[in-house]
Amino acid sequence: MNARRLLLLAALVGLGPLTGRALQWKAEILTFATTPFQQTQDAVFEFTNTSAKPVALVDLQTNCDCLDVSADQQTYAPGARGVLKARFTIGDRTGLYERLILVVTDESPTPARLMVRIEVPETATASPRSVQWTVNAAPAEKSVELVAAPELEINFAEAQATNDAFAVRLETLEPDRRYRLHLTPRSTAAPASAAIRVFGREKSGRDVVVSAYASVQ
Repeated sequence: MNARRLLLLAALVGLGPLTGRALQWKAEILTFATTPFQQTQDAVFEFTNTSAKPVALVDLQTNCDCLDVSADQQTYAPGARGVLKARFTIGDRTGLYERLILVVTDESPTPARLMVRIEVPETATASPRSVQWTVNAAPAEKSVELVAAPELEINFAEAQATNDAFAVRLETLEPDRRYRLHLTPRSTAAPASAAIRVFGREKSGRDVVVSAYASVQ
């Protein structure tokens, strides 16, 4: 493990209030909740150089390629204010994400530690997310219910399994809102698994893909 990764790991373990530093941050943790189909989330960290000498930024590091970071300048005079801008690329992620930023300066051997915390909602839920059968059990049909997020209308029209060992059937319970995915193993004589992709389109024209999982174990 190189020195840069060791530095990042140490900061992950020791995340806490930043005290006794020249750069004083207005906030060290910023929290956001995104909306469905949002592609990026910006975060702005504000700080002030409270020391009596200039402070230069030597390096900015993150623990994920999904987070880009930049500063408005490199060196800050005594009393100067600055901003550090971060952009998180959401892509097809859902759930809670915590991303770390290390700010390395010429003022301290230990980097400042900042965090961006982002909650990304699902466009639709699958419940249960996975179903399973035991080997040699009866291959009875099981189902997964799909429900669009409250503010969305999604027309699910197609379901595909990544393994032909499972038969798939999609049923509409309430157009644009609720659907049922019926899954049946063609045989339970041997272990098998598959991801089932359910393809839909939201009323805005955006494509939606929800995944469920089936296995014989």
